[in-house]
Order: sequence, then C-alpha cells, then structure tokens
Amino acid sequence: MMVIVRLSPKSNLEKIWDYVDNHIVKEEATKYLTPLYATQAEGMMSVAVVFNVKDPDDIAHFLVENLAKCTECHHTSTVSLMKPVFFPIPKKRPATIHRYIIRIYTHPRNYKSIYEYLINYEYSFNLFPIYISYSLGDEDIVMNIAADSPEIVNKFIREKLRTLEGADTVLSYPVVKAKRFAPLEELIEEQQKHLSEQAKKIDESEIDKEFDWIEDFEEYALLTGAFPGDL
Repeated sequence: MMVIVRLSPKSNLEKIWDYVDNHIVKEEATKYLTPLYATQAEGMMSVAVVFNVKDPDDIAHFLVENLAKCTECHHTSTVSLMKPVFFPIPKKRPATIHRYIIRIYTHPRNYKSIYEYLINYEYSFNLFPIYISYSLGDEDIVMNIAADSPEIVNKFIREKLRTLEGADTVLSYPVVKAKRFAPLEELIEEQQKHLSEQAKKIDESEIDKEFDWIEDFEEYALLTGAFPGDL
C-alpha cells in the first residue's frame, strides 16, 4: 500500500527538504518499505514523502528511528492512500503543464459520491487527473492533476468541485519540488496496479509513459511528484 508522510518544520522548510534529499534513499529502502518519491507544494508548509509498504506498521521504523535525526522536523502526519486510482498521461496535451495537489474536505456521507464524480468526470485537454484517492488523514480525498495554468485549476475548483454537495473545503497547491527515489521500473509497475478502468481501454499509442519519469528532475520539477495516470 502507499503511504504519505508529511514532515513539517520548526521554521525552515528547506532544511526538511535537504534531509529528505540526502538521507531517505540511503537509510530507508528495505524489502518491507520503499521510498518512492518526495514532493513540496507551495503553501502546504510540509514535505511529503510517499512510501510503498507491505504492512502499515512497516512505516514505524522511519517515523520512530530515522526521522529522529531530522532536528528541524517539528511534527508529522501519516496518510494511507486508500483505493488510489491512476490515470495515464495523454500524449496529446498542452506543451506547458504543471502539477497541482487538490485536497477536499467533506463529511463521510459524501466520500463515495465525490470520489466517483472525480473518477468519472470528463476532463478537458488542458486539465487532466494524475491520481485520485481517499486519504482520510489531513484531508478526506486527495487528487493530483496537471494543468496548463493556475487559472484553469481555479476555474475547475470553483465551477466543478466547490459546487458539489458536501464539498465543504477544496484547496489547491502547485507542486514546486519533486524527487524520485525508486527505480523507474518499480514506479511504473506500482502505477499499473491502480489504473482506472477508463485507462485500461486506452490504446498504448495514445499514452505518454515517460511523462512522470523524466530523468532530469530539476528541469521537470513542476511536472513530477507522483505516478502517471500521480498517485
């Protein structure tokens, strides 16, 4: 299963990123726990590290032992992604797109209807989902999207999400930093386990499998952050 650990700083978010950047791969990869990638989103004041774990308890070593070495970390929150659904990146898309995190807060009675609405919604050419999941941690539903401008994202939120029954709070954050830890093949394999039903019907010639896995991560920092088709 996939788990997000969000690390919040005492005062300096860059020190958290430096710790993640320099220590995660060296100290965390085991047969029970694999760090997949890390992201930092503008406005969230935390660094999110995504792990693949065989059992939820496997994340304990990172939280209790290794994270103790990060003196700048003030507190953490751990979110299990439940029923994540991934969507493939289309080859036909705007030349310039950026990744955004959208967090939705709602009452449990609305979980299913909002989740299914997001999965089945017909997205436009210049805005498309990367992944959608129950998170039930810091938020109730989290989605990662790609869009060619903040205005497109804001319009989608204003007209399509905040108008949904029970969507009490909907917030968006542009991804500004990302780093992949796991091998490319492992990330693609993990993503394939959670493809949406619509994605399974799309011809492979129409899918860009390399989009999220560009090796030059500084150049493509705004485009990375999770799985194609993220999280």
